[in-house]
Amino acid sequence: MIKDIIFDLGGVLLDIDLPYCMRSVQALGVDFSAMSAQTSCSLAETQGTKPAVMGEGIVANGALHLYQIGEISTEDFLSGIHRLCRPGTTRQQVIDAWNTCCIGIPSYRLEKIQQLRRQGYRISMLSNTNDAHWQDIVSRCFGGQHIVNQLFDHVFLSQEMHLAKPNDDIYLKVLEDLQAKAEECLFIDDSTPNVEAAAALGFHTIHADVSKTREGIVVAPPQSDWTTLIDDMLK
Repeated sequence: MIKDIIFDLGGVLLDIDLPYCMRSVQALGVDFSAMSAQTSCSLAETQGTKPAVMGEGIVANGALHLYQIGEISTEDFLSGIHRLCRPGTTRQQVIDAWNTCCIGIPSYRLEKIQQLRRQGYRISMLSNTNDAHWQDIVSRCFGGQHIVNQLFDHVFLSQEMHLAKPNDDIYLKVLEDLQAKAEECLFIDDSTPNVEAAAALGFHTIHADVSKTREGIVVAPPQSDWTTLIDDMLK
């Protein structure tokens, strides 16, 4: 019997557009083709001994991963990008470009969460995110921390846990904190490795990707929207 429902954030609740974010950062003069060496040096100067390689994939590994698990501060991460921008770029422009990844959260998804809460399910969030994005999402997409508190019984963020999906340890920590059994939890994520890792530990899972581009084109087929799939899962 499912008692806990655990949601991913980006790509499940939150519409995201990572390519647009990359283009926005690139428009500030950042050369992704040269970022591997330059960002290592830039962030090393700021961070000291922390290795950081954004490379062509600012999202693939290195700096972003360290930032997501709280090993690089927001100040150091944004400063590292800022150093790679063209002269005259302001810190606020860097922040604004970085946050273009986060489009918004459709109201029908929040209404579905409220419905699930009324039905007696305990609702949690488990997200690989970073502090800059999280602060923007809380204020602009949710409308404040008080709304987050009303929607979720527990919020688990990678930068606070110093762990990231699909590492088994992050799922085990969630179970420990919830004092729950995997077989009593439904986990919803847009990443295949994240879903597979949870399923291997005994979670019920839904693989759902509802991300959209800024042009409003649905990346995943409509039938993968978790708001449709979850009703069948909970019958």
